[in-house]
Amino acid sequence: MMCNTLHGQICDNKFLSVKLKGLSFDTITNCTFNNNEALCIGQIRDYNNAAHIAKFSAKGTPIWSNTYAIDYFSFYPPTFFQTVYLKKIIPTIDGGYLVAGNFDKVLSPFGLPPPVKKYALLAKIDKFGVVMWSKTWANNSGNLNCSTVYETTDGDFIVYLGTDNGKKVLNLDHSYSKIARLDNKGNLKWSTLIFTNEYDAGGLGLDFKQAITQTKNKNIILGHVVYKAELYNAHYNTVRGNLHFISFDYATGKMKWESSYEYPVPVSDSLYTPDIVNVEELPDGRLSFISTLYLSTSSQPVLTKKGVTITTNNKGEIEDLIAYSPTDGSDCRIIDATAAPIYNNRTLLFRNGAKSLLTNINSTGQINWNIGYNTNGGVSPLTCLSKNKKGFNLFMSTKTSFYSQLLITDSAGIIDCANEPATIIAKSAAFDFPHDSVTTNTSMNLDAYYDYQLPFKRIEAYPLQKEIICEQATACCTDFIDSTHLKICEGKKFMLPDGTIVKDSGNYYSVTKSPLGCDSIKFYHINIDKDISKLNLGLDSCLTQSATITLLATAGYSNYYWGNSTTAGTNSYNINMPGYYKVRVSNTCGTKTDSIIIYDRCDYPIYMPGAFSPNNDGINDYYGISQLNKNRLISFKIFNRWGQLIFKTSNPNEKWDGRFRNEALQFGTFIYYIEMAGLSGNRIVAKGSFILLR
Repeated sequence: MMCNTLHGQICDNKFLSVKLKGLSFDTITNCTFNNNEALCIGQIRDYNNAAHIAKFSAKGTPIWSNTYAIDYFSFYPPTFFQTVYLKKIIPTIDGGYLVAGNFDKVLSPFGLPPPVKKYALLAKIDKFGVVMWSKTWANNSGNLNCSTVYETTDGDFIVYLGTDNGKKVLNLDHSYSKIARLDNKGNLKWSTLIFTNEYDAGGLGLDFKQAITQTKNKNIILGHVVYKAELYNAHYNTVRGNLHFISFDYATGKMKWESSYEYPVPVSDSLYTPDIVNVEELPDGRLSFISTLYLSTSSQPVLTKKGVTITTNNKGEIEDLIAYSPTDGSDCRIIDATAAPIYNNRTLLFRNGAKSLLTNINSTGQINWNIGYNTNGGVSPLTCLSKNKKGFNLFMSTKTSFYSQLLITDSAGIIDCANEPATIIAKSAAFDFPHDSVTTNTSMNLDAYYDYQLPFKRIEAYPLQKEIICEQATACCTDFIDSTHLKICEGKKFMLPDGTIVKDSGNYYSVTKSPLGCDSIKFYHINIDKDISKLNLGLDSCLTQSATITLLATAGYSNYYWGNSTTAGTNSYNINMPGYYKVRVSNTCGTKTDSIIIYDRCDYPIYMPGAFSPNNDGINDYYGISQLNKNRLISFKIFNRWGQLIFKTSNPNEKWDGRFRNEALQFGTFIYYIEMAGLSGNRIVAKGSFILLR
């Protein structure tokens, strides 16, 4: 910790290692960083294998941590969903996050083992972990995975939907993937089927990574892998894997160009499929892809797995290839990569046997620095990498421990308590293999994908205990964490210190820096009190001496006070006698009392006077229904003796004043027709005649 005492004590963490203990085994698959906060996604190994998303402050303090699942079950046909696999998380322009992956649909809980189908998942969450919307895609043939997602310069999303319909058995079998553009609400703008004829992606699963970027001219660049299955001895065998680079028009999704290159594999690993973990447009307009390939050299003729940067021209044609390997020439592969465009460099996360290390490269692929990390002999490998404001966030996890670890390093990957020596070297490599074998027909329209709108929901909090393993030097300050409980009235708003507007119940937070430079996190547990104006006991009702009824007040208030009682009750109240009843509620919105009359008679006979005299003497000037009649008026009509309708109302308080079309009618006989509903709900009809006197 660096301290400056000239102008007050200022703290500046250079590095930090934090151990995190959960309630179950937790595997972290991907991570990101935004607004000085780190996020990670993974999977909890519990009875439902729920997804896990957690957010941390810049000093590794858990801000929130939740489990997520598909909240759906059907008895007929028996179907449920489990095991959400989150593969990718990215920050969005509006301060939220997009998560992508897949989940299992178990077709029958009674099968041993049950048949499983994978659906693709894409979901938007806000900064507090609340799911804003989700997409759950499936097709009729096989399994889907939303494995890669990219946010464009205008806030739309490009998603890659990987498809695996199983190993090829017949000539017509295929597994073609899709690329699609969605707006920030998840609405589809276009989708393009990547119909690569005899090359597809079936039979080897959905766990491979693809890379997407947007160029300065807004075109979309995709790097992925396709492979061909050929018939041999009456069976189809996977052969000839190809790196496949494609450009799509951003506005329409039409393909602009493509290129492909066959990659070598050894016989011992013939089904190897390389991940393409990153693609960037270089300052000169060329493209640079990050992957792992089997390569050989004159000094090492045996095919060995090496990390690579593949530089192409702006049409995807390879111009340069640089291979990375340990000094002993052993296998290694690139797990993750992050870019710092302002510095024209990228940082690569390598795995070399039990070792994990970072290597930073410049725009030409040459190494700036590399550094290794202690992973307990590979038991807890580094699983993901993200760039923070001053250095890097690295997560370590394993399937066999309740513990995971967050390493926050400086700009050179240094963290004293976790570093160990490691070296990666870079060498130019030849890549003289068959190319442009793959041709894509984007006009084909096969394998329609459907959004089944299954609810991806936050299930419950998943607490994490933080333990600091090491941080640089002595602490100049201590993180400050506080919480407060607030109630606000329904329809009102509350503003957090960072300007966030809160309108719904939930858990929120605000992070600021203390004067000494440490995290100051305040949690807000906000409950929305129901608007008291909505309190209602309903319409007046009735009962007989032997009956009992339950009065129901509007639900949603914390406490109800019936009659003059000072003891809080619920929104229901049982009565067995007629009378006047009232209920009162109070909360931050105020206080309100509502009342109801319960009568001893349910259906009132209709009595109407035989005459009235509208002469403005204050006596019998209006003709109408008595207020003593507690039936509910449906319709009240008055006709003259020729059957002409001269008055109509459904308001029991409205009465006839003896006029028609603003003219006073003279002496005569008139007919009334009244339709009412008793308090019991029974229909009551009355009709008769009366005299108008002047």
